[in-house]
Amino acid sequence: MPHGINKKALALLGLGHLMVDLNTGALPALLPFLKNSFALSYTMTSALILVANVSSSLVQPVFGYLSDRSAKAWLLPCGVIAATCGMASVGLAGSYPTLLALVLISGIGIASYHPEAYKTAYLSTGAKKATGISLFSVGGNIGLGLGPLAVALCLAGWGPHGLLLLWIPGLIVGGVFIRCLPWLSQVRLPSPEAQSEAPAIPHAAMVVVLGVVMLGACVHAGLFTYVPLYFDARGEGTLVVGSIVSLFLIAGAVGTLIAGPLSDRIGHKRFLVLSFGALCPLLPVFLHTDGVLSLIVLALVGMLLSPMFALTLVIAQNLMQGRLGTTAGLLTGVGFGVGGLGVTGLGLIADTWGVAAAMQTLCVLPVLPWLCICLLPADGKTEPGPDQVPNTPAAVAQPSEN
Repeated sequence: MPHGINKKALALLGLGHLMVDLNTGALPALLPFLKNSFALSYTMTSALILVANVSSSLVQPVFGYLSDRSAKAWLLPCGVIAATCGMASVGLAGSYPTLLALVLISGIGIASYHPEAYKTAYLSTGAKKATGISLFSVGGNIGLGLGPLAVALCLAGWGPHGLLLLWIPGLIVGGVFIRCLPWLSQVRLPSPEAQSEAPAIPHAAMVVVLGVVMLGACVHAGLFTYVPLYFDARGEGTLVVGSIVSLFLIAGAVGTLIAGPLSDRIGHKRFLVLSFGALCPLLPVFLHTDGVLSLIVLALVGMLLSPMFALTLVIAQNLMQGRLGTTAGLLTGVGFGVGGLGVTGLGLIADTWGVAAAMQTLCVLPVLPWLCICLLPADGKTEPGPDQVPNTPAAVAQPSEN
C-alpha cells in the first residue's frame, strides 16, 4: 500500500522552500529602489529578472539529473545559504555588474535547492500527490509573499545595508538542514534496474505540460515584476508597493493550499481548466478598478494562478516515474527561464509605450496557457497505475528515535 504523508519531512522541506523563495520574492520589490539607485532603464531593470530566472532555472535540469543518480541532500542547505548570500548582499553592490553577479549567486542557490527538494517532497506525499506537493509548495508561496514585505521593512528601517538582516534567517534554516542531513539522506532510491524499467516518456504529453508551465510562468513572472513597477509609477511608496506584492503572493499560497486536496478530488486537469478559465477575465478587471476592489481582484488572480505550478509538476512526475529530480528541474527550470525571457520582452514594451502597455499585454497572455491546459491528457492517463507503484521510490526514512 502507498505510504502515508511524511509530515516532518514536508515541514522541513517547506521551511527551506520558504527561505529560498523569500529571496526570489525579494527581487521584484527591490526593482524600483535599484532602478532609481543605479539609474537603470526598464530593459536593464528587467534584465535583473532575466539573470535571476536564467541562473535559477536553466541549470535546474542538471541538478535534477544529479539528484536522480543518487541522493544529494547536501544540496538543500547549500541552496538555502547561497540563495540568501546573494540576495542579502545586494545592498552592498557598488555597480550594475556587481549587482548582476550577486543576483546570479542567489539564482544558482535557488536552482540547486529545488530539484532535490521537489523529489524528496514527492516521495513523502503518499497517495495524495497534489495534496502533499501543495503543502510543500505553499512554503515557497509564503516565502515569495514575505520577500517583498521583508525587503520593504529592511529598506524603510535601515536603508540598503538593512538587507544584510536577511542573512540571519537564511543561516538559521541552513543550519537546521545541516543538522538534519543524516536522516534526510536516507531517501530510498529505486535500483538502476527499476529506473531502466520506468515507463517510456509520453513525449507529446510532456510537451503540452511544458507549454502550460512556460506560458503560465510568463504570466506569473510578468505580474511579479510589473505589479510593483505599475504601482510605483502611480506614486505609491516602497512599503505600500511591497505590501501589495506580498498580498498577491500570499494569496497564491492560500490558493495552492486549497488547490491540492480539491484537485485530488475533482481531477488535476479539470481544476486547471476551471481556474485559468476564471483567471482570464480577472486581469482586465484589475486594470480597470482602483482602491480596495483592485486589491481584492489582484488577490483572486494570485489564488487562481499560483496552483498551476504544483499541479503541473504532479502531472509531469506521474508521467515520468523514476525521473523525479529531472522532471522537477525541467519544469521549474525551463518554465521559469522562459518566464524571464517573457519579462524582458515586457521591458521592451514598457520602455517603448509605458508600464501600462506592459500590463495590458499581460491581460491577454493567460489565454495561451489555458488553451494548452485543454490539450492535457485526462487525469486517468497521467496518474500512475498499480503496476507502476514498485518503480516509485519509497518514503523518506523517518528519523531514528535515539
